[in-house]
Amino acid sequence: MSLSGKLLIGDGPAGAVIAVGAPGSRTLGDLQRDAASVARALPAAGGGEVLLFCEDRYLFCAGLLGAWMAGFPVALPPNGLAATLRLFAAKSPAFLHDGKGSGGLDLRTLADSPAAGEHAAVPIEPERHLVTVYTSGSTGAAQPCRKTGAQILGEASLQIRAFGIGKTDRVLATVPAHHIYGLLFSVLVPLLSGAAFVRTTPLLGEAVAEALRLSGATVLVSVPAHLRTLALLDKEELRSVRLLFSSGAPLDAATAARLALLVEGSFEILGSSETGGIATRRAGRGASWTPLPGVRALEGEGGQLLLDSPFLAPGLPRPHPCADRIARAADGSFVHLGRLDDVVKIAGKRVALSEVEARLREVPGVADAAVLAVPSQRYGSELRAAVTGKGLDPAALRQALLQHFDATVVPRQVHVLAQLPLLENGKLSPARLLQLTGGGGGEIPALPLGASGETQRFEVPIGADLPWFRGHFDDFPLLPGVVQLELIVAAQIRRSWPELGAVRRLTRIKFRKPIRPGQTLILELTRTAASVSYALLRDAEVCSSGTLELEAGGRA
Repeated sequence: MSLSGKLLIGDGPAGAVIAVGAPGSRTLGDLQRDAASVARALPAAGGGEVLLFCEDRYLFCAGLLGAWMAGFPVALPPNGLAATLRLFAAKSPAFLHDGKGSGGLDLRTLADSPAAGEHAAVPIEPERHLVTVYTSGSTGAAQPCRKTGAQILGEASLQIRAFGIGKTDRVLATVPAHHIYGLLFSVLVPLLSGAAFVRTTPLLGEAVAEALRLSGATVLVSVPAHLRTLALLDKEELRSVRLLFSSGAPLDAATAARLALLVEGSFEILGSSETGGIATRRAGRGASWTPLPGVRALEGEGGQLLLDSPFLAPGLPRPHPCADRIARAADGSFVHLGRLDDVVKIAGKRVALSEVEARLREVPGVADAAVLAVPSQRYGSELRAAVTGKGLDPAALRQALLQHFDATVVPRQVHVLAQLPLLENGKLSPARLLQLTGGGGGEIPALPLGASGETQRFEVPIGADLPWFRGHFDDFPLLPGVVQLELIVAAQIRRSWPELGAVRRLTRIKFRKPIRPGQTLILELTRTAASVSYALLRDAEVCSSGTLELEAGGRA
């Protein structure tokens, strides 16, 4: 595989337009000049990753290519929360942004500075570490995924060939560029193919329709939560779109069928930050997925997906066991049955959260639904559901579910919300949903610091704006113990050892030192069989500690 900086920036004429929309169009020559300006503004490469967070997709590209020119890999944060950006910026030799962060290098001024001469293209070796993306945090703490040139640029090149994306296309995305899906389809695919992209990121309905009208975009990159509103548009408003992509979660049947009528080339993409792209299918054309060229999806014990792919990180075992369940057909296609941790056990009965969500969406009047499992003293776990729509009766919704599920499985609580809490990439925020439905909630980002044997360490910033400080206490705000246990300790245990089940017992829990707003903690987790001991430390002081005993194999 041969990759070069010149290929990244483009082989076309300098006057070719590569970015459109507010605050103005930009050409290939502009991008090369601005990337060179960014490269000169960076310190000499000496280790570390440059942090990049830009809402303007063109400035994002200038920062990305500029960092690569200067010899740096780039870290893309899991979200734009102030606490997250502060945490990452403190560990980076430079922070590139367009006004979101404090300090760092504001690319709105750098990108307008004149470049002194032309900057030579930088070769990109296949094995070079280019970028670290982070999982969205929708299923646990965000985890880092390092990507080489062969992985990230190789997949972008494959998607270009698979879908025939070229110089006449314009790409509009409703997902940000700092997540893997947005990075691939709204940044790297246009740059490598010679297509142009829209600089802004409209989210819903009328805003997307207006952006399509103004830009004439031919490729729309989105997620199910946004596409449910786009499906309400008429064919005329989507007339310029020849390709529509959806990823992040399965499209519900009604939305998929509607989109297939609006845009003939409507596709769903299956993949993850960890694995890259896995498979694709036509929206509204059945449940089977077809692996991408060069990708093999095998079925392991219990239906576990075993993946062999050129987009996996070097050094991973092949095939790689994934946290997904599939049913594979003889021709290599497969049906995705959900995540392994999508199945929970309630009073001895197994139920898939996605199946309960699907049944709720079938009820007339329900626009969308989300279900999460919470600990239960009586049943081990119990379900909590939230729906959106008009004129909905929670009792009637529970009765509808009783036609399909045992009474012990049906959610004890069904909440009608104005809208579901979503992360910026369109995925559900379980922590925020937990808060909206009666307990817990919020997002406390954590950065993995490494592991030694069965001990794992995380850095946990305690933002001053966390909701649990309000009223606890006004003159001396403290982080409640239940928040420490559920949203820091238990959350990291679930992410680190998903094969463990519900918490059975807490032992030797001690809250020694107060945790105050703005502090940074170190979380240490040490596993012994089905028990995990923890310590939350501030400098050398132990703030709280104890042991959580869990059900062994509770999620099998």
